[in-house]
Amino acid sequence: MVSIKSNKEIMQAAIHVAEKNETPFGAALAMGNELFAAAANQTSQKSDPTAHAEIEVIRKLSDQLQKKDLSGFTLYTTCEPCPMCMSAIIWSGISTVVFGCDIPIISTYMKQIHIRAEEIAQKSSADVEIHSGFMIAECEDLLRKYS
Repeated sequence: MVSIKSNKEIMQAAIHVAEKNETPFGAALAMGNELFAAAANQTSQKSDPTAHAEIEVIRKLSDQLQKKDLSGFTLYTTCEPCPMCMSAIIWSGISTVVFGCDIPIISTYMKQIHIRAEEIAQKSSADVEIHSGFMIAECEDLLRKYS
């Protein structure tokens, strides 16, 4: 756990881990001003199509805390969660999602499933707060660089 001062610094941790792993996809989990975990997309490295950044950071923090309920945490991610990741976010109880690039932007760089995170959240019984477009320019730079 690392003390962080702002939402911008937490998203910067997600961007940094993405750059370090040469992928446009990075994610970080925080509660309040504390950064607990960060992870990048590992689909190629692990030969695992489910190893998206959001899934990896959820697994990492759940292992660290030895619990599956991540209520109260905020997930920062460079790109809008896909349907698989948004479902994992809901099942893990994460309270808030903050992302940079949305699916329409991502789809200009690569194939996407065009089901938005907000739509999945609305069709669930979860109460997940979603904020889009945060640090969008920095996040889109990752897409330009690594997709």
